[in-house]
Amino acid sequence: MFVHMLGGVPRGRAIVIGGGAGDSDGGFVDDPVVTITSTGDATVKGKVKPGSFGKFVFPLATIAAGRQYTFRYTPHFSQLAQQGKLAMVGFGLKTSNDFHIVGLRGDGTTGLNKYKVNGTPPNGWNVQTGHTTSDGGAAAAGTQAGPNYIRLVVSADGTTYKFQTSTNGTSWNTEYSGAAITPFTNVSGVTTFGMALWFNNADAGPFSIDIDQFADAAAPVEMVYSYEGATVDNTNATTYTFTAKNIGAAGAGRLVLVGVNGNVSNVGTSRAVSGVTANGNAMTKGPEVVGATGHGSVSWFYLPIAAGTTATFVVTFAGAAPTNCTIAVYRLFPVSSTPVDTASISGGTPQTLTDLEVKTSGAAFFLSGSITGSGAVGSWTGADSPIHDEIALTNDRPVATDAWSIPTTENDATRDFTVTLSGSIIKAVGISFQ
Repeated sequence: MFVHMLGGVPRGRAIVIGGGAGDSDGGFVDDPVVTITSTGDATVKGKVKPGSFGKFVFPLATIAAGRQYTFRYTPHFSQLAQQGKLAMVGFGLKTSNDFHIVGLRGDGTTGLNKYKVNGTPPNGWNVQTGHTTSDGGAAAAGTQAGPNYIRLVVSADGTTYKFQTSTNGTSWNTEYSGAAITPFTNVSGVTTFGMALWFNNADAGPFSIDIDQFADAAAPVEMVYSYEGATVDNTNATTYTFTAKNIGAAGAGRLVLVGVNGNVSNVGTSRAVSGVTANGNAMTKGPEVVGATGHGSVSWFYLPIAAGTTATFVVTFAGAAPTNCTIAVYRLFPVSSTPVDTASISGGTPQTLTDLEVKTSGAAFFLSGSITGSGAVGSWTGADSPIHDEIALTNDRPVATDAWSIPTTENDATRDFTVTLSGSIIKAVGISFQ
């Protein structure tokens, strides 16, 4: 409902707001007309000029960082020349002639694609061509006939957004994540924000669209993370000291995650890690796997560290010294510093870490160590794609360290991660947070 935004509508009446209710680019026979119903919902009616790339944005709210915006729309495009096969409905961000639209557009046949359009002078709002377009392929939810739910989630710093779709307003699919709001650098520079329409120049004719269930709410707290790099030390020691390593920007709630790979010679005894400290404070030990003779060990350690941008890590092994040690460091801002789940595995290639639980707006992390070779491949059974943060880090030993991360957009307790490296023995650990 739009009552709170438009000042309210008396029951049993409707208000018709003529041309000028929204921003039009002149690609219409007349400016679209917006009607606010007695329930506070809205209908937009208009007619696209032949040969025009018509654009229109109807203000819904003042866009702000850390907010999410949702509405349901039902399009009526049957009288358009292409029956909506090339029409787009989404969110529009506009200031003068700078604009950015993200939403769902007909794919030319019967489906919908996620789509982005933006422009600046001389190819800005008031021109018909020269815009920058990005076709993201088939959308996870939505039909050309609707009704469709769409949502825009603005990041806490206002520099990026997440675009989501749904068939029922309850279960959401992420179409774009971490998307730039080009040509804007921050939503604070946007003066007009709301429901947007964009029509292809072959889609002339009359149209209408119903908008309801608009909601402006605080965005959910989401985990963010960054990979800060890896270091290898070949001093053949029981204790390794890694001085002033990057841990990223400081902040309350920051969690530092460290992966440790303790390598040994092909005949050496594999050693467990007895402990890791960060700036003298003991880190919590997560999953660890200690391989057979000659295979070494891999493990995860984590600790909340609010202050500073570097830390000194001291890794101590149990028993005799391994031949070298590698650490890989991540910076996390999770909702909880307690892992969602962990997993570990060791043996011949390939090796699969099974049934790692992941959460929406979370992340999963994987560390592997191999005895010989490079070129490890990580594959994931979930909907999201692994990022290969560290690839075959080696020094003067016949070993390799690989690290992956996966921003997760689903709740699932049965996801598997497989590490494959031809001709090698693999040890791997996984951990997930939200």
